[in-house]
Amino acid sequence: MSSLAPLADLGGGDNRNLQSVLRIMRGAGVANASDLHLKVGGVPRARVEGNLCSLDHPPLDVQTVDTAVMTLASLAGVPAERLALKQFDFSVDVKEIGRFRVHVYTQRGTRSLALRRIPSPIPDFAALRLPRIAKRIAVTDRGLILVTGATGNGKSTTIASILDFLNQNASKHVVTLEDPVEFVFDDRMCSFSQREVGRDVDTIEEGLTGVLREDPDVLFIGEIRSLAEFDVALNAAESGRVVLSSFHAASVGQAVQRMINLYPMEHREPARARIADSLAAVISQKLVPKKNARENVLVTEVLTRAPTVLDCIREPSRMRGLTAALESGTREYGSHSFDQVVRSMVQSDLITMDTAKAVAHSANDLLRNMKLMR
Repeated sequence: MSSLAPLADLGGGDNRNLQSVLRIMRGAGVANASDLHLKVGGVPRARVEGNLCSLDHPPLDVQTVDTAVMTLASLAGVPAERLALKQFDFSVDVKEIGRFRVHVYTQRGTRSLALRRIPSPIPDFAALRLPRIAKRIAVTDRGLILVTGATGNGKSTTIASILDFLNQNASKHVVTLEDPVEFVFDDRMCSFSQREVGRDVDTIEEGLTGVLREDPDVLFIGEIRSLAEFDVALNAAESGRVVLSSFHAASVGQAVQRMINLYPMEHREPARARIADSLAAVISQKLVPKKNARENVLVTEVLTRAPTVLDCIREPSRMRGLTAALESGTREYGSHSFDQVVRSMVQSDLITMDTAKAVAHSANDLLRNMKLMR
């Protein structure tokens, strides 16, 4: 496990525990870490370019970790009753250090924290290397838009970039329902109403019940986890709103299948038809190592409303052909598969062939197609 450079002393202040926490957070920011882990008895660790690194700091004691929890929670305005829970989430702005999503949890009877650093300013499409079709997806006028991928693959940042683009290019009322609020949006062309579970609304179910009465043009749900949440999102999309959310699935095909499988067997056939009618786009994404560089690069797979794609969703017998349907709609509809993107990246010398094979739906098909393109 690699070690980061010693942390700079912020100086000043009589509270040694608080100053220690601030030094750790600043050190993680200087190292451009995406995540920071603090627990009693362990040295602080930060995730840098996907790797977990130990900070040059002594093991943390109970007082230091408890100070981190209480100080950050106080800054965020976390209600006292939530502090008694064994685990809870919130977001917080720390002056001159940055904004973080914080997960507090209990392990071996003591508090621990996992902090995710929230980028500022919000990266634009070019910085993220999102495909050109993302601009068209961002300004769609109705339907369900899902951003999928594993944890840590940049789903939240992609969604924030879409909302920021919308804020600069369309006059809409955007209502968000998040647990917690991560990126904070200032009103530009759009009017934002950002609601946080546990602070502005007691439960996500309660928030979803009332959200359609708030006259949204665009509804952002932080993450869809259950059938109840998905069905409300689908209802909102069917009513003519744009609904944007994240979803845990490794590919477009897995995302579509998981949406269908949320429903009981006897309801899946009508669910297929509803999904095909309402689904505006799916962006699946993975962060992969860039060739000869200590950084990651985004690889995407995109579903748009090409007729052959919608037929694959409606008819179970055609689901196996979904990847081919994405590829056939590349030119006209902007859809594409992971395989198409990684082939291009290998040719441009952005990633290695081993990385491409790990991302592609079929390593054998990838190799065969690469040979045909020579």
